[in-house]
Amino acid sequence: ASLRPTPSPLLVAGQLSESARRGERLFNDPAVGCALCHGGSAYTDLKMHDVGTVGRYDHPTNRFDTPTLVEVWRTAPYLHDGRARTLGEVLMDFNEGDRHGTTSRLTPQELQDLAAYVLSL
Repeated sequence: ASLRPTPSPLLVAGQLSESARRGERLFNDPAVGCALCHGGSAYTDLKMHDVGTVGRYDHPTNRFDTPTLVEVWRTAPYLHDGRARTLGEVLMDFNEGDRHGTTSRLTPQELQDLAAYVLSL
């Protein structure tokens, strides 16, 4: 509880950029669903989920813990096995069936805005 996260270098004068503010609305939109698992002050529900990212070396029934998104800007690569180099890849390339948030209907700009928000946490 005594640890304080380092502010994201993507903040503008300590505040969310315009893009990140748009992304925050998407993040909290129940139709997108990010905040369902990445909610609260730690941005995690501390639960295990099957988000469709089981790899060839994983057990087919593996489920993965919901990581915190605090300081996610410094923790690339992403996913349990590091296969996603960017958050864009998490949202677009490794989200088969929208099991890791409903992102397939988002526009390229909305995906950028969503990534900008998450990278600002």
